[in-house]
Amino acid sequence: MVSPDEKLSHLHTLVARLIADQEAERRRVARDLHDTVGQQVAGISLELSALRRRLAAQDPAALDASVKTLQHLTMTLADSVGRLTHDLNPDGLEHLGLMTALTRHCDEFQLQSGVEVTFELQEDPTPIAFEVALCLLRAAQESLRNVATHAGARRAHVTLVHDSGRRTLTLTIADDGKGFDTARVRESSPGLGLVIIENRLRPLNGTLQIESTAERGTTVRICIPTPAR
Repeated sequence: MVSPDEKLSHLHTLVARLIADQEAERRRVARDLHDTVGQQVAGISLELSALRRRLAAQDPAALDASVKTLQHLTMTLADSVGRLTHDLNPDGLEHLGLMTALTRHCDEFQLQSGVEVTFELQEDPTPIAFEVALCLLRAAQESLRNVATHAGARRAHVTLVHDSGRRTLTLTIADDGKGFDTARVRESSPGLGLVIIENRLRPLNGTLQIESTAERGTTVRICIPTPAR
């Protein structure tokens, strides 16, 4: 029988973990805002300074070019804000399902990064609990973000397998990038994205496995048990 002190200790652990997860997510959002929105706003500011100089010089051709540049920068900024908002609150996941959300994200990622991405589904696992679907979508987003930022890959392959016999869902993200030393990274300073994925998996009894070889790419494998239908 679990004592009241043990229950209280477990509750404190859960609260601490929740706070840590929230702080990690905030740092990720801050990083994304700095790397995308911040830089694009800075670009608009620089172009406005150039526009002011061209107004003083009364150069119609240069003014027209500046206005067109500002329009382009503003549209790019709006797209970036829209993507960040979608990542923070993926409405399509709840209404359209995990398969559609993963397919859309893979398509969007390919357009934005230039990395060729394919998505393969083996046995439709619907229905999936929302918290499981959200965990898998976030894991795919973070893994592909790492592919774009660190891997130097040309191609990535995303696979979702539902093993009804073993009652598991397995998401695999494999790339053909430069790879890395997994043991060294885990011992020195595991990336924020890796920590977030592991923290999301823990309450779902999920597991994370990473295989990587220099110049032969990296494979991230997330496995979550599913209840019997």
